[in-house]
Amino acid sequence: MINEQQLGDLLANKLFSGKMTPDFIHFCLTHGRIRRYASKQYLYFSGDEGNTVYFLISGRIRLYLMGEYTEKIIRVLNPPVFFPEIILDGKPYPHAALCIEETEVLAIDRQTFMRFMEKNPSLLWIFYCELALDLRRSYRQIRNLSLGDARLRLGAKLFALAHVHGQQAKNGVIITIPLSATELAGMCSLARESVSRILAELKEATIIEIKKKNITVLDMENLRIWIHERAARSRSLD
Repeated sequence: MINEQQLGDLLANKLFSGKMTPDFIHFCLTHGRIRRYASKQYLYFSGDEGNTVYFLISGRIRLYLMGEYTEKIIRVLNPPVFFPEIILDGKPYPHAALCIEETEVLAIDRQTFMRFMEKNPSLLWIFYCELALDLRRSYRQIRNLSLGDARLRLGAKLFALAHVHGQQAKNGVIITIPLSATELAGMCSLARESVSRILAELKEATIIEIKKKNITVLDMENLRIWIHERAARSRSLD
């Protein structure tokens, strides 16, 4: 459980690479409310009124689109991060947010937040840069999902997950998010059966190791080469 001093230090030194002003930190501490969520608890659903913005303080959150029969995972958030930037336009939440472990967020009323930003327009550039980063991430995801080769899609997603959510271990890089074949399928827009088959191929090639839902990339360079070989093969078939 984080206290106010720790929260202030986190916002000042870690959020947006420590670029926010003391006035902004004071505003967050004054107007924000810490909310705690259990694993598998939702913050909001797609279509809910977008009346709150959040700063993720601890834990992890999965953002995803919910269809009638399928779920598409957009992104997994690590702290500290501001989200969802897109509701600054006052429209409903475009996706659902699910806590995948015990989580703490700092919640601020959207209208209160926007009034502060209107009085401090210089801060908007920092938020713009963060939004631009998210857009680049989305474009990369669209590009990867548009690739016809299922192995290329899954390999690229594992490489990205190991880069963003990886932790160095003796035998490689552990992806610290527990992931089932069904969840990976949702991230890559693939059938679960296809994901299971490709994971088995990667295990046989000693590129990854799987223990329950924990995936370890044994050698990032080997995975990169495996991805590039399939990319080259895919281009040669065009």
